Amino acid sequence: MLSLIRFGEWDAILNEPAPHPDFKFAQAIWHYARGVAQAAQGDFGAADASAQTLAELKGDVKVRFLDKMDYPGSTLLSIAEFLLAGEIDYRQDRFEDAIPNFEQAVAIQETLPYTEPPFWYYPTRQSLGAALLGAGRLEDAEAVYRRDLEDHPHNGWSLFGLIQTLDAQGNTEAADKARAHFKTVWQFADVTLSGSII
Repeated sequence: MLSLIRFGEWDAILNEPAPHPDFKFAQAIWHYARGVAQAAQGDFGAADASAQTLAELKGDVKVRFLDKMDYPGSTLLSIAEFLLAGEIDYRQDRFEDAIPNFEQAVAIQETLPYTEPPFWYYPTRQSLGAALLGAGRLEDAEAVYRRDLEDHPHNGWSLFGLIQTLDAQGNTEAADKARAHFKTVWQFADVTLSGSII
C-alpha cells in the first residue's frame, strides 16, 4: 500500500482488499493509504472517514503492543494521521492549513531511531515543502527541500520540489544545477513528477 502511495496508484490502492480484522496496524495503514488516494481523487468525505478510522485504530491495544515489541506502531500511525490531515487540506489548496500538519509529521519522524530501511517509507519534508511552495512561502520551501537533501542527497522528489522553488524565485543558476542532478537521479524512472507530492 505504501509503495502504491509513493507512485500515485490511486485506483490500485482503492482496489486493495482490507487486511484481516485482527491486524490492527495493517488495517490502520490500509485506511491511511485509502485516505490519501481518496483525497487525491477529490473524495474528501471518504478521506475524512478514513482519517477518523485511522485515529480510532491508533489507540487499539494491538497497536500499543507493537510499541512494547520495539516497533513504534503508535508513532508511525501518528505520522500517518498528520500526513493524511495535511493531504486532505493540500488537495483542496488549503496550503496554510496543510503546513502545520506536515510540520507535525516531520517533527515526529525526526524522533524515530535510525534503521535500514527506515521505519517510515518516505521523508515527510517532501510534503511540507510542497505545501510551503503552494502557499507561496518560497524561501521556507527551499530551506525544507535543502534540509531533506542533506539527509537524502539523491531524493528525486525533493530535488524536483527544489527546482520548482528556485524557478519561482528566478534563481536560474541554482535551478539549472539542481535540474542536472535531477536528470541523473531520475534518468531510469517511469514516473513523471509534477511536484514533490504526486
